[in-house]
Amino acid sequence: MSRDSAKPEEVDEDRYQRALQFLYDRINYEKLVDGASRFPFRLKRIADLIDRLGLSHFLDPTCVTSVSGAIGSAVPVTPPGRVTERVIDSIPLIHIAGTKGKGSTATMVSAALTAAGIRTGTYTSPHLHSLEERFRVDGKPCSARELIELVECVREAAEQMANESVGSPTFFELTTAISLLHFHRSDCQVVVIEVGLGGRLDCTNVCRPTVSVITSIGLDHQHVLGDTKEAIAAEKAGIIKDGVPVISGVTESGPAEVIERISREHSAPLYQLGRDFAVTDERCDDWGSIVNFDGRDCFEDLNQAQLSLEGTHQARNASLAIAVLQTFQRQTSIEVPQDAIRTAMMRLRCDGRLDRYRLPREVTVIVDAAHNEDSVTALCQAVQRRQYKKPIAFVFGTSVDKSAEPMLRLIGDLANSITLTQFSGNPRFCPVESLQKRMPDGYSGELFIQPDAMQACRTALDKVPDAGTLIVCGSFFLAAEVRGYFESLQISPKR
Repeated sequence: MSRDSAKPEEVDEDRYQRALQFLYDRINYEKLVDGASRFPFRLKRIADLIDRLGLSHFLDPTCVTSVSGAIGSAVPVTPPGRVTERVIDSIPLIHIAGTKGKGSTATMVSAALTAAGIRTGTYTSPHLHSLEERFRVDGKPCSARELIELVECVREAAEQMANESVGSPTFFELTTAISLLHFHRSDCQVVVIEVGLGGRLDCTNVCRPTVSVITSIGLDHQHVLGDTKEAIAAEKAGIIKDGVPVISGVTESGPAEVIERISREHSAPLYQLGRDFAVTDERCDDWGSIVNFDGRDCFEDLNQAQLSLEGTHQARNASLAIAVLQTFQRQTSIEVPQDAIRTAMMRLRCDGRLDRYRLPREVTVIVDAAHNEDSVTALCQAVQRRQYKKPIAFVFGTSVDKSAEPMLRLIGDLANSITLTQFSGNPRFCPVESLQKRMPDGYSGELFIQPDAMQACRTALDKVPDAGTLIVCGSFFLAAEVRGYFESLQISPKR
């Protein structure tokens, strides 16, 4: 189990650790292993928890109907030091699903809203270094002190539920409720929420969105979501609500047709990348892109926007964010000027996505949290786009529930050497022995086995010649484990 270390001073360490332990003890890894397709998602339970916390203004009315007997039946738990005496208006909410790109898109949307002077709460997962990263207000993670108070409040409601038929909430249900409670207490004007897994049965799907977003469809979590892209599209399109506009980055015909059909069934206006808006990008000399957004008949153009994030896939995510923001304006009359969008794109940081470190001997290191076939494809395309000099070395480790073979095939096409490793901060790691068996036939480069991730990076770096490139990828957990090491070695800012 990971232990989070980023805490401000004068925080009661025992209370902090107890708060973390309460949450981590409720992680259910059952849904992440083979044969777990019948994992018991409980939308009724998360809706009940949110209602008990006095946060029913976030709930979708259809959810309220579907969990009759839970909503309104419990005595709300008043957050410590707070009094809930006023009638609370619904807060505009942007709900983002997708196989890849949803975290980056959420960060872009939130940054633009903040740049426009709109107090914005953002809930994403997983975190890299501390749990507090999941709950951000105007880009700033909640403090450890705030987390303690939030957990203690949610714990009271959870312990009530444990003695009732609905049962005790799980880790992700609790963190979802914590995010909404934090945003409510922080007087957020807009909330941006990233789906955890899938969409239809994800616990974030009890919320009522102002705009729904589906960034992409790929093969991931097949044992839970289905074996085809069409089946996965149907699960992710489960976030679509009656009459709520949908922004989709899905262009492949089969999954796109599924999303279009479900949008029609819900009378939800659908705006699709490639049909209703488009994007082109130019590579900046050093890093990042110049993005040109073509709004066609539905949106306002935005040209020559400088994006600090590297890769054509991030320019694509930026186009989704721009379409989301313009749709949001039409839905709410909350203005997000183009200057705010430009400022946000230019200053954006998204840790764990193509983090670049310039080391002595002109060695370049890239650490990326890519953990499925689509995200590794995007990583490899970005590396090829920059035309990094060979030899290129990879350090790769992933989770046991991921399809390692296609990822290894992709990096094998670029790599002169691959070091297989495993992260240590989470029990979901795939053992190196299993990874070795999944190496594709025909790989002609060098192969090394090193179970210790830090040692794997040190050894691989020692073998990289002058002006060479080292890439670390395969998991958020691996990226989190090694980023600090490369940060300590760099000789110039990474961005």
